[in-house]
Amino acid sequence: WAQHRASMKAKFPDGWAPPHKLSRAAMDGLRALHAHDPDTFTTPVLSEKFRVSPEAVRRILRSKWQPTKEQ
Repeated sequence: WAQHRASMKAKFPDGWAPPHKLSRAAMDGLRALHAHDPDTFTTPVLSEKFRVSPEAVRRILRSKWQPTKEQ
């Protein structure tokens, strides 16, 4: 864990601030494509299709957060 944190700090010294942000619907679509066929819709392919970095795609696919009804 500490090693991963150090490597992320080295990659993103100012913190994670992606230049292009996706809507909730786009994130859901990205997840659906990957779930449907992970061999075709790999991280680099999704990165090109949605015009975000591979790191952003990786973070979206790993995230399990869902908004509550209040949000």
